[in-house]
Amino acid sequence: MKTNIEEAIASAIDRIKSEDFVRAILTGKRRGIEPAFQRIDLRPVQIKDQVALQVISHDGKKDFTENIEFDDQAIRKILSSGFSNLIIDSESESFNIQITKKEEAIVGSSRTKLERVLDHDRSKERLLAESDPIFLGLGMADNSGRIKPGKRDKYIQINELLKVVDKLIPSTQGEINVVDLASGSATLTFAVHHFLSRRGDLGAAGDSHGGDGLKKRAARVSTVGIERQAELVDKSRALVKKLNVEGIAFEQSEISGADQRNFDLVLALHACDSATDDAIDFVIQAKAAAALIVPCCHQSRPAEAQQAPLGLEFIGRDGILRERFADLITDGLRAERLRAAGYKTEIMEFVGDEHTARNLLIRAVRGSVPNSQLGA
Repeated sequence: MKTNIEEAIASAIDRIKSEDFVRAILTGKRRGIEPAFQRIDLRPVQIKDQVALQVISHDGKKDFTENIEFDDQAIRKILSSGFSNLIIDSESESFNIQITKKEEAIVGSSRTKLERVLDHDRSKERLLAESDPIFLGLGMADNSGRIKPGKRDKYIQINELLKVVDKLIPSTQGEINVVDLASGSATLTFAVHHFLSRRGDLGAAGDSHGGDGLKKRAARVSTVGIERQAELVDKSRALVKKLNVEGIAFEQSEISGADQRNFDLVLALHACDSATDDAIDFVIQAKAAAALIVPCCHQSRPAEAQQAPLGLEFIGRDGILRERFADLITDGLRAERLRAAGYKTEIMEFVGDEHTARNLLIRAVRGSVPNSQLGA
């Protein structure tokens, strides 16, 4: 719908001041106006007992952050500073303004589902920002650098896993060899490779525009994805060419037949059924330095895991309890197997269960690897 710019901006201000406002993204250039920044992000933050508007301005190299009051005049000044694309997201609506070369405003809205987060301590920020180009290339984000609603759970899972990877692989390690077993659509494969390859170029808390938050520590990363389905391997290889990514390759193979090289990190995320056990076999036989395994679809449980221990037979009376109990026993046995092979192993919840029902992560570090070389 066409309208004049002032009316469109007035509607945007009302939405930014509403109690369900989540964020705003300003990009593009209006005709004849040169914005001072490439992009501006707005979001509400809680500071003591008041909610302020956080303004993050990107110039392509650094981020500049300030917190201001929800003042009509101040917000209007930002929205009128020369950007041609304005997106204002609430918890349930995405309101869009596009200012044309004829200085007309085209407005529209669509349904969305977002969470209003007021944390000021950056605890909700991610190691890879939504605007990181890898997510656009993987089809998870739109052209405005926003994760698509249907991909948000996957985005959060990736970032929570990257936190574990970041602590596990030391920043001083110059060469990193990674294998992703049962890589599937390879979203995780690309994300981990991209993060480790660019880790030294990322600013604090995942600022993909640069910054002074992290010292330079980019590594030479070699990643291989192992997948048995030929069509998925072909798609992943095509994506390598499309994204022009170096140091990543994909092989069609069963896990049991994959080349057991000297890997620093083995990934097996949501490897279905016995593929998780095949991955554990691979880790042990390859004497990999570390592994992150998220079990999934426990159809082939050991027989002993399907029966409740003596005195706990009542658990078997309800199907859902029997299933969950068997899952836990199975994963416990898997962790014990890694421990018996000399791996320091723990089972942890790597992401909230609202983002995936399969959220237990088996984290294993080979005992012979000194802590100075691999994060413990």
